[in-house]
Amino acid sequence: MAGFCEMPEAMALQILSWLPPKSLMRFRCVRKSWYKFINNPSFVDVHLSKSIDNSFQSSTCILFKRYVLNDTDNGSTKILLSLIDLCNDNNSDVYYLQDLNLKVPISLGLRHEFLDIAGHCHGIICLTDYSENVFLCNPALKESKLLPKSCLRLPPPKEINILQSTGIAVGFGYDRKAKDYKVVRIAMHFEGFWILFHPHMAEVYTMSSNSWREIKVDIPSSVVWSPSSQMYFKGFYYWFAIELDKQTLDENKKVILSFDMDDELFCDIPVPESLQDTKECYGSLAVLNGSVALFSFQIESGIRKSIGIWEMNDLEGSWTKHLTIVPIAGFGMPLTFWNSDELLVVAADGRVVSHNFDTKMLKELPVSGVFLERFQAFVYVYSLVSVK
Repeated sequence: MAGFCEMPEAMALQILSWLPPKSLMRFRCVRKSWYKFINNPSFVDVHLSKSIDNSFQSSTCILFKRYVLNDTDNGSTKILLSLIDLCNDNNSDVYYLQDLNLKVPISLGLRHEFLDIAGHCHGIICLTDYSENVFLCNPALKESKLLPKSCLRLPPPKEINILQSTGIAVGFGYDRKAKDYKVVRIAMHFEGFWILFHPHMAEVYTMSSNSWREIKVDIPSSVVWSPSSQMYFKGFYYWFAIELDKQTLDENKKVILSFDMDDELFCDIPVPESLQDTKECYGSLAVLNGSVALFSFQIESGIRKSIGIWEMNDLEGSWTKHLTIVPIAGFGMPLTFWNSDELLVVAADGRVVSHNFDTKMLKELPVSGVFLERFQAFVYVYSLVSVK
């Protein structure tokens, strides 16, 4: 570190660790010693810990996946990933939306209308179109990487020309034991309009090996999709799911399917008992007060009468009801908490607003192109973690 601004390494580490990745990317080009220092895994870890600790930050960054009209093709839409910083002290009503110019490393065969975020962790985002296309990207570094093709070998049909269908569920997260990033993919295979049910198959991709491997595990339920119905949190990936009777294929009950990134095990987590009632359904997952949170909707005559917010106490399925709110006129879909008392919501007319539980105040954000059925939003952390 000699010559690094004639500054002791420990002091340089502390000062630079507070800078955003965009500035650090420029500093890497100044001299070889700076490049080596900023790329050092120890520095990347320190910088990440500062980014994660939101108590030191003056704002919270939200990443949106949204649709906008394509200027070059009348009537069609394109997907945008956009960032917006929200002031943590609620004193600012000025917001700036930044669209990310990420180069997706897929050209032909990408089903843009189904492109979804399948988890995020440490500044890395996983996207998939639910075929074999899965890729990782770090918007702060403007890096993206297409993952290798699946290693799964699906069973051949029992009869020639019989209809086959394969449902795909994907989740991304961090193995804290191995200190490695993983993607898990589930293949749910059926034949003849679910007449014949095959056991689910699963595979895991590890970033360190850049390869997939099949894992022999029992997957007790089938994943269902809705906006914000899946997420990664503290070593586990979660999906909304339905337990099926594998003989009759009848739906047994609603559950949350979890995957332990460390031990690579699946488990069904019961949801609150009231959610098994057809009049109340679960809507989306989020993080609240350091716990998994679940939104439920009380439905009467097709109208949402109230929204329940549940906090998960443990992986055994113990829940505590945190709050019940009566939606205001035009209330659409809750998205994510960005503060302990601030919830991002999509209104029925497509506007995105921040709803404060304490003050009952609503703040509209300059976010357009919102389609409820495929809109996603979450708190994003800038990092120097490379997907390469």
